[in-house]
Amino acid sequence: MLASCATTSAGSNHIEKKQNDKKLLFEDWKYKGFGQELPVWLEAAFKNDVPAVKKAVPELSDKEVEIVRAEGINSDQADKILKIKEEELSSDFILYDSSWALSGETYIALAVFYK
Repeated sequence: MLASCATTSAGSNHIEKKQNDKKLLFEDWKYKGFGQELPVWLEAAFKNDVPAVKKAVPELSDKEVEIVRAEGINSDQADKILKIKEEELSSDFILYDSSWALSGETYIALAVFYK
């Protein structure tokens, strides 16, 4: 009766993958688990950089833009706080888009409005 072992050694042919040295600003975001890319405006809105939002979203380039931001311990809490803050915004503004992202241990919900 012959016996063999199915395990193999990586030996000298093993190549270790190096992790990316650049730390991502967001570890997770809305619908990432479904394969959706990070919204093009999200990082600029996170930095409260209206000119960068306008550059990322050309259809907003000639509009007045407002960014609304809320934080929470989870995405639901951040979204609920965002909705409360959105009610304080003038009704003249129209919602372009909203999303949430995880940065460190904080969930940030962001919405971009224009008029």
